[in-house]
Amino acid sequence: MTAIAAGGGVLSSTRTRSTRGPCCRSLYSSTAVMNFDSQNSRLDLAADALLENVALRSEAENYIDESFSRLHYANLEAENERLREIIDWESSPISSLRDCLDSSWRQLDVSAASEAEIAEATLDLLQRLRRLNQEIWRADHLSNRRLYKLLVERVLPDKQKRLKAPRVPTVWTFENFTEDQELDETDVSVWLTYYATAEERRLWAQEHNAPPPQRQTPPYARRFPSLNGGCGCESCD
Repeated sequence: MTAIAAGGGVLSSTRTRSTRGPCCRSLYSSTAVMNFDSQNSRLDLAADALLENVALRSEAENYIDESFSRLHYANLEAENERLREIIDWESSPISSLRDCLDSSWRQLDVSAASEAEIAEATLDLLQRLRRLNQEIWRADHLSNRRLYKLLVERVLPDKQKRLKAPRVPTVWTFENFTEDQELDETDVSVWLTYYATAEERRLWAQEHNAPPPQRQTPPYARRFPSLNGGCGCESCD
């Protein structure tokens, strides 16, 4: 029995089968190898996650109880991530932000400093605080002199867990401060004047049946530094 090849040649039925057969087998063989490698890779990852889970549970033994085992996680990697967070929290020391500033920082005497010196010192301190995972919000209505004093007196003494891998920053808002006083927590005049959106102002006016303060642009608009990574605390480096 014969078959006509596309180029016009005559091939025996035996030759045709033998030519196509190995080609198909080779294709299936390559696919099988790739699938096998992929399966092995997944198994390796699962085995690594399981081994890490055993190690993390052993390390976190004193920090968790039976209630942890009743929690349901999407997968083992998610449980491991939670265990790492627990260990980080429980094993991290507590210290003031001032103690975490590196040794090159020196507090400025604002009573004797020029405006240029205070502006430079304020920016420097903001950058150092950002490296300590601190964010400063709603402070653009305050002068550099006032903001610097508030950072030194209110923020730096704060004691916090010095986590190796913090997930979210600590946020400090200053809408309850003016240049010369601290407002009651219920006083939203600064927020309404400088920071509330048009919709927030409208809702406030509707709720209180009164017009909000006239909208103003904060006089000391600053570009607050972004976090470049790392805690910045000498004890954590």
